Amino acid sequence: MLQVILNAVRSCFRSGTTIFFSMLFPSLCTFFLGTLLENIEVSDDVVGEINLAYCAESSDYSANAFEEFILSLDEENVINAEKIGADELESAAEKYSAAVELNGSEITVYNGKNAVQNRTVKALIDGYNQNAAAYAAVAEKNPQALANIEVTDENLVEPKDFGRTRTMMDYYAVAMTVVIIFFGAMISGAEAYHIEYTCKTINRLNISPVSRTTVYFGKIVGHLPLVFVQVGVVMCVSAAFFGAHFCATFGENLLLFAMFICASLATLAVGVCVNLLFPKMQTWAVLMPINWIMLFFSGTFQADIAIKGVSEYLPPNIIMEAAFDLTVFGRTERAINVIIWSLVIFAALMLIGWIKVNTRRKNA
Repeated sequence: MLQVILNAVRSCFRSGTTIFFSMLFPSLCTFFLGTLLENIEVSDDVVGEINLAYCAESSDYSANAFEEFILSLDEENVINAEKIGADELESAAEKYSAAVELNGSEITVYNGKNAVQNRTVKALIDGYNQNAAAYAAVAEKNPQALANIEVTDENLVEPKDFGRTRTMMDYYAVAMTVVIIFFGAMISGAEAYHIEYTCKTINRLNISPVSRTTVYFGKIVGHLPLVFVQVGVVMCVSAAFFGAHFCATFGENLLLFAMFICASLATLAVGVCVNLLFPKMQTWAVLMPINWIMLFFSGTFQADIAIKGVSEYLPPNIIMEAAFDLTVFGRTERAINVIIWSLVIFAALMLIGWIKVNTRRKNA
């Protein structure tokens, strides 16, 4: 098997085109996209002063609670609040950052012209709705628990310091690593049996003294160095030469690297499996456009490009969201889930490929 592995390794690193597009090209894209788009794609936004108009004309408990919430934000200098009448709501966007109306139990937000401030107001109102829902649930189940709550003067919300200012270089360092997972590993796997099929030496390989299983797993193991080098080069070059930041700690960076490697193994298995199932097809020619479409609508090249209800289920988007959850917030749950599912997919596809290899007819 060792000779099979060495032949596979040499085959992976022999092509200058493979080296360029699987390692150098993503690194260069990280630099150019992260540098050129920094002034276009703003990674951090300043919210600025929010002048919020609100309308709650009823006098029931929910209206009083809502008004207290808005006024508490005003007292904490989060917003500048001003109460207006219902007849002023339609034109409020011209004068205020946003306007909020309470009508019974429904809250309507009238957006202003600043998208960042609109998202901020929405986040504040969403927080109020969640607290109100929690209060109502407790009041229904255990009213006495509310009477025992002690209100203190301590801040209930503390600002979170992430330790550094994020840049577009950080974004594209992750994005281009995801690109290499799909273009480098998957296309590399799709070339596993390409020479045998192209040169029509597959029959000779099938009747050789080395078992088909040995050849199959030898080829897979022979692709592993390329997988490690691809991910490692993009991450190291981005961090060392372009100033990109990944995770805050060594352990989290190790988990991030492991997630990228496991995802690469899954895409490698996809390429190998497609190559075996459709031997007469130009596998790379089919996988390339599919990968481009998935990456494009996953926000890899531009964060705002997405199809609601579709993009969030695309594999590149899932991997990127897990990576950003880990790099920005230090949350490991999504990354661990990606690792587990990637290994499951890798094992399942390797089994399918092994069955296909060992059931191939002698004259295939």
